[in-house]
Amino acid sequence: MCMELRICDNRAEWDNWFLKQDQNLRQSSDQAGFLQSWDWGEFQAATGKPAVRMQAVEGGEVVWQGQALEHKLGLGLKYAYLPRVMEHGTWNMEQLLIWLKEHNFSFLRIESSKDINLSIFQSFSLSLTKNRQPQTTLILDLTQTEDALLQNMHAKTRYNISLAERKGVVAREEKDIDVFWKLNEVTIARDKFKSHDKNYYAKMLETEMCHQLTAYFQGAPIASILLIIFGDTCVYLHGASSNEERNLMAPYLLQWRGIQLAKKLGCVSYDFWGIAPAVKVGEASTCFHNLCWEVGHKWTGVTRFKAGFGGVVRSYPEAVDIILSKWKYGVYKFVRKFT
Repeated sequence: MCMELRICDNRAEWDNWFLKQDQNLRQSSDQAGFLQSWDWGEFQAATGKPAVRMQAVEGGEVVWQGQALEHKLGLGLKYAYLPRVMEHGTWNMEQLLIWLKEHNFSFLRIESSKDINLSIFQSFSLSLTKNRQPQTTLILDLTQTEDALLQNMHAKTRYNISLAERKGVVAREEKDIDVFWKLNEVTIARDKFKSHDKNYYAKMLETEMCHQLTAYFQGAPIASILLIIFGDTCVYLHGASSNEERNLMAPYLLQWRGIQLAKKLGCVSYDFWGIAPAVKVGEASTCFHNLCWEVGHKWTGVTRFKAGFGGVVRSYPEAVDIILSKWKYGVYKFVRKFT
């Protein structure tokens, strides 16, 4: 039977297909998650990366779909980015590649939710590349009771949550971009990491799927986190904190309040969104609460923080660029050397 490739312009149809798949694959890594949701595509479009929503249809039934984000490279060049795309099933994805090539995309970058057989792209050149999304994360099972969740945490994590509560730290659910951005600027300066601009976070907060929790002490905001909820999964996506009152352990309380909020809203999983990869054979390791990673890894601090809450490690494949125009891809690689 012939398969048809079409553009989807129906929000309910788009999200419901993913939610149905995720129900069937709850224990699998082959879940699309929020990066493939309609709202995330709209948010990305608002920040300058339009979403192309493609569906493969057979016999009137959608057998696969994927949301590609258009990234402009300058000089009239662009590429398509498919984040955490689900396994293609029986569909020949070369139809999608031909469509992208006809629409002047230089290459397609795929970060799949599970390992895929790269031989299906044998008509195109491939190049493994660095992932934009974290390859390793921790998934916390929220079907447990709150008492069980607390019991399964590291003792120090439980203590820090309790300390913040005893000292009078209060967490509020509210959307305030100015509060988050001011704390984020402090965090950038302190921890020396790259950040999106203020408008990016402002647009994210405008979506229904984004929730902001802020910790206050004596009326002053000292930490804030952004959570994304899609389907039955809550993702801790961004966090920021003040240099003041760090001894109050507000980030620990915020994570606990985030977990409680996710349970209240019906989520069954809490994704901590990014930890250091598992230590390789022969490498020196750092271990904490049943989790080990490379000594000195740049994510050591955040990994130790997240590991204290418990959870199961989930890993994703390396990203791959499928080259649609060799000369355009060559220009891209050349320019990347100087940016």
